[in-house]
Amino acid sequence: MEQSTEWPERLAATIAAEVLRYRRNQKMSAQRLSDRCAELGMEVPRAVISNLENGRRTSVSVAELLVLAAALDVPPAALVFPVGYAEETEALPGAMLPPYEAVRWFGGEEQSAAPQAATPGVSAPLRHLSWRAEGAAGEALSGYRRAERIAETGLKYTDRADHMRADAYDLEEKPARDALVQAAQKQDDKARDEHTSLMHVLDTLHDLGATVEPNTLHVSLFRQTTRGNQPSGTHERDSE
Repeated sequence: MEQSTEWPERLAATIAAEVLRYRRNQKMSAQRLSDRCAELGMEVPRAVISNLENGRRTSVSVAELLVLAAALDVPPAALVFPVGYAEETEALPGAMLPPYEAVRWFGGEEQSAAPQAATPGVSAPLRHLSWRAEGAAGEALSGYRRAERIAETGLKYTDRADHMRADAYDLEEKPARDALVQAAQKQDDKARDEHTSLMHVLDTLHDLGATVEPNTLHVSLFRQTTRGNQPSGTHERDSE
């Protein structure tokens, strides 16, 4: 690739190469890929796909990127940053990152590396960002992620408690039964701690002005399973 080529064109070339790679890996013709895009609600003519892959088309819209990724059944970021197929990728003009770090930055993952241009001939160190500082850009995204992680952990505790109580019910010896019931109670206590943490995350998101709370499958299920098992003074948000 000529160094004089503008970054958007280089980026389009990378996307084109990955579209071609995944299409061939799936033994999918350009026409079938075009048809699949149409099925998803956006036409990307076969000629456009061919021109993109052959380098005659030097731009890719965000809409095209998303529908092509969906049609190929790959994450959109995998078409932009070739994880597993390149040691470095140009995440921004002149800013090189390992592809996996670029994907993490693209997805707003906590402690991800931010792309920055390097001095010619000198490798720039990775500058890691934290999206976790309250009020920082990306806080809503990381808040959703934290809520999901907390809910998953809380559900594990409630599931263990349920299994322990079920096992205790089958025990005939009172000491063993009581010990298992007490162990189940400790799991419940841990679940309540996770619920408190979840409420803190929701409060933080609310204070930041987020208007839609996390309502993922795990978060919703955890809030439902812990709603009837909360001590007095439970956060009013769950009583609404």
